[in-house]
Amino acid sequence: MAKYWKRIFIAGIAVELLYAVYVYYLATADLVGYKPEGLAVAFVLFGIGGFWAARPAQDSRLAIGLAVGLVGMLFYYAISMPTVLAGEMEFPLMAWVNHGLKLAGGAVGAFLAGRIGRGAA
Repeated sequence: MAKYWKRIFIAGIAVELLYAVYVYYLATADLVGYKPEGLAVAFVLFGIGGFWAARPAQDSRLAIGLAVGLVGMLFYYAISMPTVLAGEMEFPLMAWVNHGLKLAGGAVGAFLAGRIGRGAA
């Protein structure tokens, strides 16, 4: 898994940035990240990221997918830190559900990369 960290970081950060573009610029509803459509977009985007990161791996795909979700989640907290420290940001239960779906999406994408890779071989 160690040789895939570059792909993991690229996928996690890129997908989190894409998700931020969706939430802040493309979505039509406020707080869409806590609504079903926002949760679904997080899952799908991180699934794509997990798939991309785990595609060339021969083993540890699930760990790679989870790592993509974890990197995305940590990147979110890193860019949100000034707001958190100022006390201007809350984390309701749905925020934790959102982060859980990022982890799950990455894992499912990596799982699919393994299934498709095995079928093609």
